Amino acid sequence: MQNDVLKLINTPAQTAFKKSAGQNNHFLITILVGLDAVKVGSATLNEEFSTVWNPRDHARSAARSREYALVTSLAWIVDLVDAYRKRTLQVDALFTALEVAVINNLDGGREKLTAVTDRLRLDKDDPELNLVLFGLNWRNATVHSGGPLRIRSQTRTNLEKHANDIASLHSGLDIVRAMNSFEAGLSPSFKEVASIIAAAHRLIGIIDNAVVTMVNTEEYTEKLLGSYFKSRFSLNNQVYNQFWPGSVHKSRSRLETFLLQSGFGRAPDGQTLSRTYLEELCALSARDAHYRFSPP
Repeated sequence: MQNDVLKLINTPAQTAFKKSAGQNNHFLITILVGLDAVKVGSATLNEEFSTVWNPRDHARSAARSREYALVTSLAWIVDLVDAYRKRTLQVDALFTALEVAVINNLDGGREKLTAVTDRLRLDKDDPELNLVLFGLNWRNATVHSGGPLRIRSQTRTNLEKHANDIASLHSGLDIVRAMNSFEAGLSPSFKEVASIIAAAHRLIGIIDNAVVTMVNTEEYTEKLLGSYFKSRFSLNNQVYNQFWPGSVHKSRSRLETFLLQSGFGRAPDGQTLSRTYLEELCALSARDAHYRFSPP
């Protein structure tokens, strides 16, 4: 496969997260810009809306809608982090069935996310991790009415310790003020939501890097191929013939394309697939591949 080798760059879980969360800040800003037009009374109802819209108080309606948009955006990003965590636990080349069961039996998304980061030996006082945990608290309190308005002492300590770093990374965010607003029962501001969204993106990058660094790449590839063929075989029992048509060159090209679309990239070193493994994989017959990756 050319002179360089294939290296695992990221997981499909991170790709899915980026696809869903990549434009969150832009979308939120666009909504808030539109609400400014509502606030000053310059917005009009497009004919495509088959409803009545005539707010008595444009400024109040815009303010309440702004709060709704911010809380919804916060809930969305927190849910995407949780979805990433669930997909990451499916990397059975890294997490054992027992570890997955223990983590999934924990009570609450905060505990589950913390358990995953502990398993990956991430820094417990990382500011991005603690900012996301704080965002999870705020989301629970606003979306689930009556949620506790308290921040765990360790999270508060970590956030306060990194207050200057957080302000530098997140456009001057005053994290102490943000925590006080939360505990006062207030909804998050735009800057607070935008900062939590940015922290979520950075945290997912940190977690994913830990996953691809720690995982056994060849075992990961075997599981990845096995999962793919298992999902395809029930719909197309010729899938093995497509990847192993009897030509090592064609098998090499098709397997390479699949891996490059599944989080691998070309690199001279690092967590790479060995040439021996790749050559052996490409040299399989369709029958041997079926036996190796056949679904139970």
